Amino acid sequence: MTIRSSKDLGAAIRRARKAQKLKQVDLAMMASLRQPLISELENGTTNATVDTVLKVLAALELDLTVMPRRKASFDPTEY
Repeated sequence: MTIRSSKDLGAAIRRARKAQKLKQVDLAMMASLRQPLISELENGTTNATVDTVLKVLAALELDLTVMPRRKASFDPTEY
């Protein structure tokens, strides 16, 4: 999945959480975070730290991979 915005990241986290049949409160406990932060992260309405994102991804047993972008036109409105 290509993630280019906080909303994309939130959608990916929500999709993974639901696929594992977890509630936000379950994920929050697994990542040692508060449930409202999980909600904000899933909605793309927080400026979460990289550490926080990595905790959530680890709790969901997901990895973060960084790779070069495909050659495409840059759209600053995506950010």
